[in-house]
Amino acid sequence: MSEDSLVLAFETGGTKLVAGVAGPDGRLLRTESVRRGEHDQAPQSFRRVVAAADGLLAQPEFSGRRLRSIGFGFGGTVRRSSNSPHLCLHENGWEDIDVESELKRRFGVPVIVENDCKLAALAESRFGAGAGARSLFYVTLGTGVGGGYVRDGRILACGDLGEAEIGHVVVDPEGPECCCGNRGCVEALCSGPGLRRLCLLVAGLHPDEWRSSSLARAGAEDLVTSERIIASWLEGDSFATRVVEHSASKLAMALATTVNLLVPERIVIGGGLGGSSPRLLDLLRRYTAPLVVPYFRDSYTIVASQLGESVVTQGSAVLAAQHVAGPPDNPG
Repeated sequence: MSEDSLVLAFETGGTKLVAGVAGPDGRLLRTESVRRGEHDQAPQSFRRVVAAADGLLAQPEFSGRRLRSIGFGFGGTVRRSSNSPHLCLHENGWEDIDVESELKRRFGVPVIVENDCKLAALAESRFGAGAGARSLFYVTLGTGVGGGYVRDGRILACGDLGEAEIGHVVVDPEGPECCCGNRGCVEALCSGPGLRRLCLLVAGLHPDEWRSSSLARAGAEDLVTSERIIASWLEGDSFATRVVEHSASKLAMALATTVNLLVPERIVIGGGLGGSSPRLLDLLRRYTAPLVVPYFRDSYTIVASQLGESVVTQGSAVLAAQHVAGPPDNPG
C-alpha cells in the first residue's frame, strides 16, 4: 500500500465499541470508543460503531487519503467461510447482520472479520509483547477467557469457527458449569466472574476460613468481585490465597498443555484480570513449568500484554493491512 493509504479497524467487545484508523503498516493513528446503550442489541451497536468510523474518517488529518480495507474484530465466534459473526454470548442479533456486505456498501473496500482474541494475538505479535518472536499464544483473562495463536506474523487459522479456545479446555470435570455448557472449563474457574464463583464455592467448603477473611468482613457475598479477591490475595489474606492459587493452578494446566502441543515462544497474558498484578504472572509461571514436558521448559516465556485496552482494535488494523497486502512469502 502507498504511504497515504488508510485502513479502518473495528472492535465489538463485551462492554465497548471501538472504531480506529491506521496507516498502511497497520499501526493505529486514532480511535473512537462508544459505549453501548443499556438496552442495545447488535443492530444498534453496529450503527453506533459505524457512525464513530464515519466521524474519524471525516477528520481533516485524513482528508485526501485513500481507504483500502477494513478489519472487524468480533467478541464471539466467527464463521470464516462466510466471513461473518457467528455466536456472541453477551449481545444478541449479530448472526443476522451481514457485516461484510454492510461495510462494503458503506465504505467500498474489502472487509475481513475475525475473533477478537485472535486479533489481540496478532497485535501483540506485531507491536507488543511478542515482537521479535516467531510464535505467540495470547490469553485474555477478563469477563471471559479466550486465546489466539500467531506464527510468522499471521493468525494460525485451523478451523472454520476458530481454534485456540483455551477458555473451554476442561481442567476440572467436576467443577462449576461453564457458559458453553460443559463443566470445569478454564473460563468457569479463571475468568473474572469465574473467580468470584470459585470464591463462593470455596467459602462453602471452608466456612471458618471464609468468615475470618477480609472478603467476608467487607460485606455481603454479592459485593465480592474478582478485583477484591486479587486485592485480598495481594494483602496476604489466607482465604483469598487459597482461591487465587486454586484458580491459577487450573489455568496453568491449560497453559502447560498449550506449550506441549504448540511450543509458542511467548505466552502473552492480557485482559483486565490478567493484567491485575505482576505477582499473578509469577504464580502462573511457577505452576506452569512443572507441568511442561522437561525438554520444552526453556522454550517459552510467559509475559504481560503491552498493548492494553487497544489490543483488539490494533489487531483489526493489522489484519486489514495484511488482507490488502495478500499472503506472506514462505518463511522457509
